[in-house]
Amino acid sequence: MDFEKATIQQGEMYLGKLILGILQQYGGRAERSEIRERLLDENEDVAHFAQVIKTSKSSGKDWHPFDYRFNFAIKNLMIAEFLVYSRNNPIITLTEKGMSVNLDIFDPNEEIWPIAKEYWDNKHQESKRRRDDGEEDEKSDVDEMSEYEEDFKTKLLEAISKMSPKKFELFSRALLNKMGVEFTQIGTQISNDGGIDGYGYSRTDDVRTSRVVIQCKRWQGNVGSVEIDQFLGAMNKHQADYGIFITNSRYTPSARDAARAGTPITLIDGDELVRLVKKYQLYIIPVTTYILDDFYENE
Repeated sequence: MDFEKATIQQGEMYLGKLILGILQQYGGRAERSEIRERLLDENEDVAHFAQVIKTSKSSGKDWHPFDYRFNFAIKNLMIAEFLVYSRNNPIITLTEKGMSVNLDIFDPNEEIWPIAKEYWDNKHQESKRRRDDGEEDEKSDVDEMSEYEEDFKTKLLEAISKMSPKKFELFSRALLNKMGVEFTQIGTQISNDGGIDGYGYSRTDDVRTSRVVIQCKRWQGNVGSVEIDQFLGAMNKHQADYGIFITNSRYTPSARDAARAGTPITLIDGDELVRLVKKYQLYIIPVTTYILDDFYENE
């Protein structure tokens, strides 16, 4: 699909069907970030659209049209009762209706759009009534969540892109250490030896450990299969059980294919970095706030 030429409805309905398929693959439950990551990995049109940046005429801030299409696609699926989620929980769960839908014959323009359109039309009418009555217009949870997540992600990735190669390497090691990788003194000494930025061990159970090597690439462009092949050669040189390749950008489809072809390689890109930094609270300060539950909004 050419998202630049597609209408808002076409883009959201197209993403809605893809999201349903991904959730069914995950067994009915997945984090929002996991769904997004799978979308970008499996669909080149979506991955290309996700890189489009526009500038708001009113605020002057940059924004990603894909993020709004993606978030509204999920909201529309909830309105049509194919899935459920709450504002403060990253887990999205398929309903019985979502689990049983046959995607081979599923038409989102018939199954999602009429229900979603009625909902948003009512929302717009209520919003217009509030403005006419001089009341403050309420902000939708989609807008709240999208703006907050996009702002945090943009600031984090901008900060990472400005790191020196050495600092990005230290940042990557700190993250992996939180994830259970223990780097040895030897691992530090062999840094930059044949494409390796770290060597250590990961305990997979109470008694067994695995040799792991890492490669860190703070790049502007996408990482291709050539870099993965070089990394694979360095892994074999150090007899690693598996490798972890970290970048702040993205991987090409050929790079992901190369990572699956030989010794296991875990690929971590910019989107995954954002998710992991939040999960392990690496160099970030959590802020606690409160919002009213739906209990207070229902009559």
